[in-house]
Amino acid sequence: MHERERRWSLAAAIASAATFGIGIGFSAPLFSLTLEARGTEASLTGFNAAVGYLGVVLGPLWTPLLVRRFGLRPFMLACLALDIAVFLPMRVFDGLDAWFALRLMLGMVGSSLYTASEAWINMLAGDRSRGRVIGAYAAALAGGFALGPLLLGLTGIAGWTPYLVGAGVTALAALPLIGAGPLARGLGREKGAGLFVILARAPFIVLTVALYGCFESAAMALLPIWGVRIGFDHAAAAALLTALGFGAIALQLPIGWLSDKLERVSVLRLCAAGGCIGAALLPLLAGAGPAAIFPAMLIWGGLAAGIYPVALAMAGARFRGAELVGANAALIIAYGAGSLIGPSLGGIAMDLWNPEGLLAALALLFALFLAMTWLGGRGGAAPG
Repeated sequence: MHERERRWSLAAAIASAATFGIGIGFSAPLFSLTLEARGTEASLTGFNAAVGYLGVVLGPLWTPLLVRRFGLRPFMLACLALDIAVFLPMRVFDGLDAWFALRLMLGMVGSSLYTASEAWINMLAGDRSRGRVIGAYAAALAGGFALGPLLLGLTGIAGWTPYLVGAGVTALAALPLIGAGPLARGLGREKGAGLFVILARAPFIVLTVALYGCFESAAMALLPIWGVRIGFDHAAAAALLTALGFGAIALQLPIGWLSDKLERVSVLRLCAAGGCIGAALLPLLAGAGPAAIFPAMLIWGGLAAGIYPVALAMAGARFRGAELVGANAALIIAYGAGSLIGPSLGGIAMDLWNPEGLLAALALLFALFLAMTWLGGRGGAAPG
């Protein structure tokens, strides 16, 4: 494998996933704020978001088989085309019943794409710099998530404009893949271990990703609503997710570097502690307005977002070759399972304690995760 070709393939995979992330960062607050404008209860909005994460659980079930049959790059291009084909009808069929079905399909397509792209990146990363490479990927992906809500501030939530813009962003994500090069053709085509074998071999990593999915899905679906209910306008409420994303951009490379130098479970403890403290402090800062909320959200988002790439690096150090496609499928399923719970519990918590129940629930989640790193977090040493 030529180093130049390896780097080009890495750049293509990262660029495509990050561009697709812009669409996710754009569509999540679009859906939530549209439902809020219709007067939908927060719990129902949370359930609607959770159905998308049911799709996240289902999509990776057949991803390893399809990648072996067609290859990583053709599979990812097909996922992008399907995403556009499902996203645009949400403007036409805008009843809540239709949105449940369409968001299920969006979740299936998106999780399939990320299963393939993250396996691709992990295969090419190498042990000595795995944490830094995956940290760079996580920073780029967070950049996409952060730009999405800013883009929504320009398009608004009314009419066809946000849907056409979202579809256009997904189409742009295909461009880096077209020039990815021949190296991508053979990756992932050999037979690997089954999903359940991988789940049994790495239970701590799988549970870590599930808990992270619970946090991220609740934040993406409900933080804009929390912002509206503490007095922000729609643009400022959506920008809460931008602050969360910019924190991830700023801190993922340092966290990735740290995970190459220390035991990765120790880095997870740092992230968990930051997530717990941040969720507890944010309600206390609500009265001070955006000048206090946004910097705190940035630091909180950076530390909390470090959990997922560190878990990915742990998986990449343990699995090789086509097993990484299966391992990523298992992790995405775990992420989806956690994400099914997050918006629903967050919405219920907000209905019970308006609006601070969401952040109280997230603080408890991070406290439980911190305890889990001490009880079950063995085997997380950085390689080499």
